[in-house]
Amino acid sequence: MLWQPKGLTFMRSGEIYMSTSEKIGAVNIPTDCGSPLVSAIITTHNRETETVLRAVRSVLAQTYPNIELIVVDDSSPSFEGRAEVEQSVRRLCESVVYLKHEECKGACAARNTGLSHAKGHYVGFLDDDDEWMPAKTEKQLKGFTDDKIALVYSQIIYVNDEENKANTAHSKLESGYIFKKLLRRNMIGSTSNPLLKKECVEAVGGFDVLMESCQDYDLWLRLTMRYPVNYIDAALSKYHLHSGSRITTNDKKRINGIERILLKYAEYYSKDDKAWYKRSIKLIPHYLNVYGRRKALALWFSCVKRCPTEIRMSFNRLAMIIMGVDLYNAAKIKCIAVKRRLKN
Repeated sequence: MLWQPKGLTFMRSGEIYMSTSEKIGAVNIPTDCGSPLVSAIITTHNRETETVLRAVRSVLAQTYPNIELIVVDDSSPSFEGRAEVEQSVRRLCESVVYLKHEECKGACAARNTGLSHAKGHYVGFLDDDDEWMPAKTEKQLKGFTDDKIALVYSQIIYVNDEENKANTAHSKLESGYIFKKLLRRNMIGSTSNPLLKKECVEAVGGFDVLMESCQDYDLWLRLTMRYPVNYIDAALSKYHLHSGSRITTNDKKRINGIERILLKYAEYYSKDDKAWYKRSIKLIPHYLNVYGRRKALALWFSCVKRCPTEIRMSFNRLAMIIMGVDLYNAAKIKCIAVKRRLKN
């Protein structure tokens, strides 16, 4: 059963279609065209209007026609831009299902709200500062080649907004029952990446509202414990890197999320030292920023003791502890720049 927040108000409304660059007409979103309905769920929190509209436009620009757009506004009541965001989204798409929390309840609660109102057989979640490529829905639907498949994902384009650079992370993708591999490496990535079968997400309980970070990873783990997944080897979503608000840049929330993952799946991590190491070693920069060197170093010793063969990563994290996070990251960026010049 999905968690549903109290104090929820929602309204329906719709105009469309806008590409990522220009308006190309005003028509209603089709509700039945002989193809399965896909619910696109955008969750937003205190985000500037143009960024939210960028996400909305990327949904409206999908080549797959049978999509319902749901926007869940989880902004703070005091957020001055809240009314402007809602009005702008409604002008852009009159048929949007626009849901508002009366008070901020967090990203997981917002996604569960959207899920509970979704009518689609499939659902796709989109963070308000990310984008979908136009063919994402159409291509990922083709990945559901078996009734058992719960999730289809793809490669991700990482966009550095401040440097105006974009790179595709050509990760090794995996299909089938990938739970054990996923414990070691989150190849699915961001919430904005996959297309999911709604009934499967509901069957595992939706998003865990107690997770302050790693929220998507936790859901992927629960899904892959029960269902197979598939992938489309193409870059179909954009993940924007910027200095604005993101859970991944909040040290305390990152600590909460990683430690909760280790606790929830302790039975499985106890049987796989390398998986435990790869998850635990990620805590070190956050421990440094929140608790200082002593606790970070204690964790480092635990990681090395548990998995002594991971020499390179252990050395890098020790260097980070000695130098500090900022100095280490600056040195790392310089080393990468030098390597690129030598290659050229």
